[in-house]
Amino acid sequence: MSALLATEFLRFWSRRLVRVVAALVILGIVVAGVIVFATQSYDLATLPDVFLGTSFVFVILGWLFGASFVGAEWHAGTVTTLLTWEPRRTRVIVAKATAGVVSVFVLTVLLQLVLGAVLTVDAATQGSTAGADVAWAAEAAVVGLRVALVSSIFAGVGFGIASIGRNTAAALGVGFGYIVIVENLVRGLRPAWAPWLLTENAGLFLIGDPADFPQLHRSVIGAGIYLAAVATLLLVAAASQFRVRDVTV
Repeated sequence: MSALLATEFLRFWSRRLVRVVAALVILGIVVAGVIVFATQSYDLATLPDVFLGTSFVFVILGWLFGASFVGAEWHAGTVTTLLTWEPRRTRVIVAKATAGVVSVFVLTVLLQLVLGAVLTVDAATQGSTAGADVAWAAEAAVVGLRVALVSSIFAGVGFGIASIGRNTAAALGVGFGYIVIVENLVRGLRPAWAPWLLTENAGLFLIGDPADFPQLHRSVIGAGIYLAAVATLLLVAAASQFRVRDVTV
């Protein structure tokens, strides 16, 4: 299992999509840092708010990376080849899902560190570092870790849907339809169902204040557990289907 996990981690970090998108995100961060440096005085104390403000981007990237990690293999038809090397299907799907989810968590943390470093330079040279004490650092770290956790959870959701649908487009299409159409319809027609919406629970977990989401009647930890449960159910369903399905494309 350790060899299989190592292979899947290597496969994730070697993917062109991951490297290109990560490079583009870093480039965007650097460009944004230059713009901030040239146009305003940045206050480093607002870094936790910046992490929250950019969380949507990282969550979407997590979904994309998770979905494409398995969807690309179905599209390329390499699943059969993989199973000739390791025929124990449960191990294969568990290792692949684990590598995808954990890698998205690590990548999100690394990209946030780059963002924090660029803004720290801006604040130190053309802004203010007042209030950037131990309490501030703890708050920024907690927010950053929450963003990484939500990103990895949604990577699991995307992975599960893509595995069941056998391609990346299935996960992206379902995700777009659910977030944009289904959840908005539920908010308008069945507001009492709000506690079961993914975006509402993600918002509560990220912000960390139940007072901002009174309609959920749920704690921050409860929101995190609910999100993790949804991802786990999808991954279990994907693994169960993978064990018995015909893998020929």
